[in-house]
Amino acid sequence: MRYSRLRRRNRRRYTWVLFLGLLLFLALYIGSAGAAGNFISRIITSFLDDVADTNQGQDNASVEVPDTHLTVPDGGDGSSDESPNGSSDSIQKVTEQLNIDPFNLYAIQLGAFTSKENAEAAAREIQAKGAAGYILYDKYFRVLAMGYASQDDAQKVKQQLGEEGIESQIYSILVPGVNMEITASAEKVSSIKTAFSTWIDRTKALEDMVKKLDTSAISVEDAKKGIEVTIDEFDSILEQLKAYSATQESNHVLAGLQRLYQEGIESLSKIFEGNVSDRVANSSKIKYTYIDMVCRYKQYIDSITGE
Repeated sequence: MRYSRLRRRNRRRYTWVLFLGLLLFLALYIGSAGAAGNFISRIITSFLDDVADTNQGQDNASVEVPDTHLTVPDGGDGSSDESPNGSSDSIQKVTEQLNIDPFNLYAIQLGAFTSKENAEAAAREIQAKGAAGYILYDKYFRVLAMGYASQDDAQKVKQQLGEEGIESQIYSILVPGVNMEITASAEKVSSIKTAFSTWIDRTKALEDMVKKLDTSAISVEDAKKGIEVTIDEFDSILEQLKAYSATQESNHVLAGLQRLYQEGIESLSKIFEGNVSDRVANSSKIKYTYIDMVCRYKQYIDSITGE
């Protein structure tokens, strides 16, 4: 009986302590809601970002590369598809494998907003300082400053920003891979493979270009010439893709690749509009275009793999 009374007393004591603690917490929260609201919001946003990055890293580690098939018809490209001996017989088709590896872009995120207007204001502010100011939406309007193919590079930048008192997160953009079988003449198979490899290589080259521009290793004029070379190369590939898809408009792989190149040319052409000599402004535009081209390519590959 005595033990039972002690237990009841202890329970009452714990209940009162818990009740008083709850009242104290509510009083403090109500009294400081205005001051603490933004701080708590930042903590929650950071936590959500960390969870998202962790999940994306796990997805990247266990990603399965899907298969697809592309058949390019004879004709429709302005050529007769004659065999080397000049006969009118169609050139024999071949089937070859194209394995496109997945890759990550590790972007420096300087803010995540529920309001598009607030995100746009933040983007304009950091663009004036030479950052991309690219807005990517996935539940939040994420403002991205720059993207890196290397996670170590992104981590170093994040650390440097932290030392300067600037809070940032690393947001990972995963571009899936795909295993593709291409059936066409050997020449067309080679052209399609070149189209995929060129897009990837030239897009990734923008990162190196902007690093050199920011460190004055190259001039703005050098960067402009490099962009113009890429545009010319994209133009040549685009014309070939248009010819290949002329008789197969319903093929979403070819149509999507053609659209990807068209949009890429338009984006690259806008970089040096305005003041060509403004290093900061042009650096911001190249960073923006780099992230944008990766995101467009991701959307295209997602459409192929059915993601």
